[in-house]
Amino acid sequence: MKTNRYTFAVVFFLTAALFFSTGSFAQRYGYRHDRGRYYNYYPHRSYYYNQPYVSIAFGNIFYRYQAGYFYRPYGATFQIALPPFGIRIGALPYGYRSFYVGPDPYYYYNGIYYRPYRNQYEVVAPPLGAVVDELPAGAKVTVIDGKKYYELDGTFYEETITPNSDLKYTVVGTDGVLNTGDANNNANTPAGPAIGDKTDTLPADSKAVVINGQKLYAAPSGFYYKEVIEGNKVHYEIVGK
Repeated sequence: MKTNRYTFAVVFFLTAALFFSTGSFAQRYGYRHDRGRYYNYYPHRSYYYNQPYVSIAFGNIFYRYQAGYFYRPYGATFQIALPPFGIRIGALPYGYRSFYVGPDPYYYYNGIYYRPYRNQYEVVAPPLGAVVDELPAGAKVTVIDGKKYYELDGTFYEETITPNSDLKYTVVGTDGVLNTGDANNNANTPAGPAIGDKTDTLPADSKAVVINGQKLYAAPSGFYYKEVIEGNKVHYEIVGK
């Protein structure tokens, strides 16, 4: 009789331990589906009322920006949300990655792309040719014409391995369209602009300056552009940094 009661007690406590540990795992490391996108439910992504935040009004919604994440009102609380294109922040989150697509600087953090806008940073659509170190949360494997890609919200990423054995992910399609031709061209694009490069438009927020009696344009990236007229067209050439 004692043996049966002892066996029952052991089974009961093992079952209870398994139940609570499973529930704790699901709560801490589960997934939540939000408008076609998946988020990992990590504790540091919860909204903290006792920590500083920035309130940003955009599209008649007052978002809150806290520690690199965007939140929107949900009843009496706030939930993590995808930031809309065009919303701006005053400072980039800690741990962001910077890169260039042609002469234009971009910044990447947690699946969100930013570009400089005056003294702020604006959330923009993923630029074709961008190379990042990690995929955004929720990207799923898809196979097209026998080749593997990662897709999220209409953006396609192609996985590559560098000579240093590092994994990189290149944006090879946007708006649901896989652009393999441009992806091959972008594979040969330098990591950043170089002196002698030409572009039809100046980078955003470039300012006119006069150096040694010559009018140039100073870009936020630190490069200087010279206006060049060829026929009926105006180009801008990088002449220094």
